[in-house]
Amino acid sequence: MATESSHSVLAGRLRRRVVETGVISAELREGAMHAGGAEHDDLGAPYDVLARTIGTASHRVTDAQVSAVREASGSDRATFEIVMSASVGAGLKRWDAAARAIREAEDAAR
Repeated sequence: MATESSHSVLAGRLRRRVVETGVISAELREGAMHAGGAEHDDLGAPYDVLARTIGTASHRVTDAQVSAVREASGSDRATFEIVMSASVGAGLKRWDAAARAIREAEDAAR
């Protein structure tokens, strides 16, 4: 069974891989990964709208948002990278919050 520390190591690797690999700029991938969080910087239209929506309420993503990113980026692959970066970031934020809650519950039980 994996421990929290091994999950933290794997999450860190995933964060680095998202930023290090792709056809769009590392800054854009990293910004999309942090969309919706307090540390989020505006990515500019239309990237920010799509990444923020994925980060905060993915069920509200529209075809128009994806199409706007496709048009601005010029490729399906770049659009996929924005979507994937924002999705990975949203998942990791939720994982981090869950890990904190578990740690706090364990500390309170002691």
